[in-house]
Amino acid sequence: MRHGLPPARPGLAVTLVTLGLLAGACTTPPTLPTPPPPGPVQHVIHISVDGLHSDAVPTLGRADAPNFFRLREQGAFTDNARTDPKLANTLPDHASELTSRGVFGDAGHGLIINDDLGPPATLRLIKGSYVPGVFDVVHDAGFSTGFFASKTKFALLERSWNPVHGARDRTGVNNGRDKVDVTVIDGNMAAVVAAFVTEMARSRFTYAFVHLREPDSTGHRADWSLANGSDYLQSVIAVDGLLGDILDLVETDPALAGRTAVILTSDHSGELGTNFHLLLPDVDFIESGIISFYVWGPGIPAGADLYALNPSTRSDPGRSIPGYNAPLQPVRNGDAANVALDLLGLPAVPGSTINAAQDLATSN
Repeated sequence: MRHGLPPARPGLAVTLVTLGLLAGACTTPPTLPTPPPPGPVQHVIHISVDGLHSDAVPTLGRADAPNFFRLREQGAFTDNARTDPKLANTLPDHASELTSRGVFGDAGHGLIINDDLGPPATLRLIKGSYVPGVFDVVHDAGFSTGFFASKTKFALLERSWNPVHGARDRTGVNNGRDKVDVTVIDGNMAAVVAAFVTEMARSRFTYAFVHLREPDSTGHRADWSLANGSDYLQSVIAVDGLLGDILDLVETDPALAGRTAVILTSDHSGELGTNFHLLLPDVDFIESGIISFYVWGPGIPAGADLYALNPSTRSDPGRSIPGYNAPLQPVRNGDAANVALDLLGLPAVPGSTINAAQDLATSN
C-alpha cells in the first residue's frame, strides 16, 4: 500500500508512509531477500546533517557530542571533505549525495534550484533525461529502501524515484518503478528520527537515507556561530541526541548489530558570522563547501583518517576548492551513494561520476 504525494505547500510538514506506519494500515513489511547483499554489511544508514559546519563537532568535543564522537572514534572520517565545487546548497548537494554526480554539465544531475516546484517536477524533468540514484541500484537488486527527510522540499527528490517517475527495473527480477519503499517527510527532525527508528526496527532497510535539518535552520538565523553555548552549537547537540537513538538501535537489534554501516555527511557548511552559505572561492567564501564525512561500521578501522586510507585516490585539499578535473579528488559528499553501494557489495550508480570506480576505501 502506498500513500500518494500531495502537492507541495511551503511551510507545511508532509508525512508520507508507504507501509502503513502511523497510518493505521495493516501491511507486510519488506523482508530481507535471500541471500543478503554480497558486501561486508547488509544495511547502510546514510545520514545527512543539513548545514553542519565541519568545525562544530570538534568545537563541542566528546562531552557535548558523544555520538558524533562515537562515529569518529570507532570509524573513519575527515573534517575536510567537500561539496560540489561550484554550488553548496541543500537540494543540489543532496541530489549529489543520492546520485554520486556533480550538479552541472552533461554528466551532472542538473538540479540547480533549491526548492520544490511541486508536481510534476523531478530530476528527470529538470535534466531532460532520467537520473538514476542509489535507490535504483538497491531496489532493482531486490532489496529494501527508506527515505526520511525533515524539509518538505525533499519531496522533489523522492518524487524522482516514485512509482510514476522511477525507471523500469532492468536488473534480474522486475521489482517495479517505485524505488523507495517507505517515505517520511516531516518538518520536525525529531519526529523524522522517531519514525525512522520505528520503521527500521520493523523493516530493516538495506539502504535508508535520513536527513536532519536543524543546524541549517539555526545557522541561517544564528550565523553559524561556534561560540560556547551558541544556538547553532545547541542545534548540533540536538542532532547528537538523535544520532544516539539511531546508533542505539543499530547496536541493540541483533539483526542490525555487526551488519550495519553508517555514513554521515552534510550538504554544506556555512560562512561564519553570516546567515548564509555561499561557495565563491574567488572572493574567499569557501567555508560553505568544507564539510565532514564519516563512515562507521564493521571492518572500518577505528579513528582512521579517510585521506590516510586513500593516498593513491584522494588528496587532502587543505583550504582549496578543487574542481572535478583535479588529478586526485578530495572526499566529497557526492561519494556517499557509491560508498553505500560498495559497502553493500552492489555496483555503482549508473552514469555516476563521483566515486564511480568505488575506490574510496573505508578499510585497510
